[in-house]
Amino acid sequence: MKNYIDVILLGCTIIVNRCYNNCMDKGTGPKPRVNLFGYLDETGLLHSPATDKVFGLGLTICHNPKQLHRDIINFRNKRKFYKEFKSTDIRKENLPIYKGLVDIFLDSNNVSFSCLVLDKKQLDLNKYFNGDYERAYGVYVARLVSTALEAESSKGSNYIVILADDVSTSKNDKFEKVVKEKVKMRLRRNAVFGVARLESHAITEIQVTDVLLGIVAYAYKVKFGMVKANGAKLEMVKYLQKKLDIDKLSETQTIKKRGGLRVSIEEFDAK
Repeated sequence: MKNYIDVILLGCTIIVNRCYNNCMDKGTGPKPRVNLFGYLDETGLLHSPATDKVFGLGLTICHNPKQLHRDIINFRNKRKFYKEFKSTDIRKENLPIYKGLVDIFLDSNNVSFSCLVLDKKQLDLNKYFNGDYERAYGVYVARLVSTALEAESSKGSNYIVILADDVSTSKNDKFEKVVKEKVKMRLRRNAVFGVARLESHAITEIQVTDVLLGIVAYAYKVKFGMVKANGAKLEMVKYLQKKLDIDKLSETQTIKKRGGLRVSIEEFDAK
């Protein structure tokens, strides 16, 4: 099993490195073109009952994913941990593993994590999307991507390829088209130059997004009174708050640290 996962991780590393080298195109015009990698994941379901209040989208952006990927592979090998990182799997016995993963991300240069948290009781998807949950999903993703690109620090115009966790959709789903068009409308350029849905178990950076988003979502579940504040997930909330030097995760905010690190949390206001 270990050898199988190593092969998958090695293959993903090679693909990412080749893509990064190919994408370092300065382009034309007054500003150089800066190509970024974005890793997208979600928590909750838009079409589940509104009583399941929290739906969240998370996006990790890397200027150079090679170093982060290598650091995580080395961490896996050192800890002999070859399972998929998942926020739902956080337990007392594996807290050191997940704290270590958070540390690796926060110690990385030129990375960011952005998330959009929605209280589904405030949403009227029938009114604004005619009950089309897949289109709503694409529109909210585009909002997250646009906001993240606007906040991303660089010396040029930011363009991004989005690697998203694969989810079940209908044959008529136009996710890629909706995201590209909505981002272009807001940023006035074709800022999304590629979208691909991939299995998260093969892409470590999507797993990083899953874990960070899961921690933030749990903080909101505590805020909304959906869960009792205890256990390993609460400890992870407190750990991330301490590392970011903030009092709480469950509010709209942007935290910037040395090395180009940025963490942005937005609680969607449907009013």
